[in-house]
Amino acid sequence: MKVKMPGYSIAGNIMLLLLIIAFQPSYAQIEDFEDEFMAKEDVKCKPDSFNTAYDKFKMDSVSQQQIAIWYSLAQEEYKYDNFKRALPYFWRVLENYSSDNFKIVYSKIANCYFRLNQVDSTLLVSYMGLEKYPDYIQLHYWAGLVHDKRGNTRCAIPHYEQLIELDSENKDYWSKLAELYYTIGDEKAIDAQQRVVQLDPDNIEASKLLAEMVRNTGGDPLEILRDTWKIDSTNVENAYRYGKEAFLVGKYEEAIAPFKSIVGEDPRHVTALEYIGRSYEALGQMNQAIKYYNDILKIEPKNIKIMCLMASVYGRQDQFTRARSFVRKAMQIDPGHGLPHMVMGEIYENAVTYCSNQREKRETTYDDKLVYRMASEEYKKAARDPNYASDANHRMQQLQNLLPTKEDYFMHKNRLNPREECYSWIG
Repeated sequence: MKVKMPGYSIAGNIMLLLLIIAFQPSYAQIEDFEDEFMAKEDVKCKPDSFNTAYDKFKMDSVSQQQIAIWYSLAQEEYKYDNFKRALPYFWRVLENYSSDNFKIVYSKIANCYFRLNQVDSTLLVSYMGLEKYPDYIQLHYWAGLVHDKRGNTRCAIPHYEQLIELDSENKDYWSKLAELYYTIGDEKAIDAQQRVVQLDPDNIEASKLLAEMVRNTGGDPLEILRDTWKIDSTNVENAYRYGKEAFLVGKYEEAIAPFKSIVGEDPRHVTALEYIGRSYEALGQMNQAIKYYNDILKIEPKNIKIMCLMASVYGRQDQFTRARSFVRKAMQIDPGHGLPHMVMGEIYENAVTYCSNQREKRETTYDDKLVYRMASEEYKKAARDPNYASDANHRMQQLQNLLPTKEDYFMHKNRLNPREECYSWIG
């Protein structure tokens, strides 16, 4: 606030300045005044008394011109960060002003004390001002800030509540209030953090924190992520987090929309395309899954993971020849990669299930055992890749009792290739 200074003569100004200097206490006295301020209160939010050593500056009669001079001298020191020198002038104004134009002095004094690391005095003058101006936003800021720094969370909260009432679009105030609520376990933290996300939808950390708050209070973060995405469906990060959360909790149909919104913004977003394909696959819509996997291979023709997903889908559709062709392409790209061997093992196992279901008698044949043996061999190769060793070894153990025995080999003259028509694709 700019203060309009009343007109006065230079001579008069000099005379008043001399009077001020004559009656101004020494800096040693100022330090004594600070020692006499309110003792630190660890429990109560508000000081019991507003009495200070500066009360003696109160005069029975003082002109507005004099107050303006004090304010001008204080401002001159203040703008050069001479906070200790500015304080006595500001206090003289505070003790004697009559116009609300000078209410800013409370905030100026609070800032001086805060910058001088005298937070108790900052708190005192803030509450002094709030007694007279309960809606003075800057004083709520100082009181809230000091209480927060001192760990007085419950004392800080009312001030930040007042701050957002006075400035409801300030995301920093909402963010701090959410943090304070969360500290004391108040569920209002979620509503406050939601407001932060609404005000700043591009703030990914704010969205993450909101989901974490909901999760830690036993709620469902999916609803929060959904609402966040709806604020701006073009926001790729929020769409990704929402879609991934939906996918992970098994809500595959719900996951598709946010991932499609990502593709709408970036048609070459391979991860989003993959999640769409996997979602359709989980829903049993295999043709749709294949479509999106094919879209990825057009962008990344050597994507081993997608080739394996294609092979897995075809394998579950009993299209074993086509499934194997994708596995072989993946193996050619990286012979040491364990995933293609894992998928090939699964394809062999699916083939046994398919072929056994074609027979009238549901019993395991020697040919079935040979195909299980082929699956086990694939898992053995996959186990050479440390990334798949654990899963591969587990699958081998599961197949152990389904493999041909010595007697089986003897009875079938050590034949190693299946002859059943259903397995003709193996070749």
